[in-house]
Amino acid sequence: MLDGSQRILVFRLLVLLAGSLPAVWLAWQWFFGDLGAVPAEAVVHVTGRTGLILLLATIAFSPAFRFTGWVGIMIARRQIGLWAFFWLVAHMLAWMGLDQFWDWPWIRREMVDLPYIRYGAAALLLLVPLALTSFRRVQQAMGYTAWHWLHRLVYVAAALGVTHLWILTRADYRMPMLFAAVLAALTVFRMTDALLGGK
Repeated sequence: MLDGSQRILVFRLLVLLAGSLPAVWLAWQWFFGDLGAVPAEAVVHVTGRTGLILLLATIAFSPAFRFTGWVGIMIARRQIGLWAFFWLVAHMLAWMGLDQFWDWPWIRREMVDLPYIRYGAAALLLLVPLALTSFRRVQQAMGYTAWHWLHRLVYVAAALGVTHLWILTRADYRMPMLFAAVLAALTVFRMTDALLGGK
């Protein structure tokens, strides 16, 4: 039977696998040519979906902690949040490099002309200060209240990410609808929890 510290270690290893295995899968598929007719597009889509899933998982860790009271969930929350940020940065770089070939004038034009690009870029920009302030020393320097209010931007970033995916989708809306429903449920839970707690 595992003790408390061992369970936390196992859980953190599971989070590590969740964050890193998509990279292994992508590398494997790329090497063997199994990413379809347009591999670059597949990389852009996989990195974006992975980042959004992990971002929603980051938000879901708080309700999970409320229901279970297990501290290991909160210890691993920063870890999975940084993995989400990593994959969303990879998504942006894959789009700029593999899809746009680092053509900066064209990239700027796309950002001006295409709303879903602007929503995605705004979501990533909002996550930058969250990633930079995710470390314990920064949290202590800021104070818990200021840090807590800043990190509520994760809900805005997730909403922008879901909007980005929704506008980008052309036919099958099941995935963006699922993401939107999960985010809505997490937001309602957080608001209800705050109201009942008098916050």
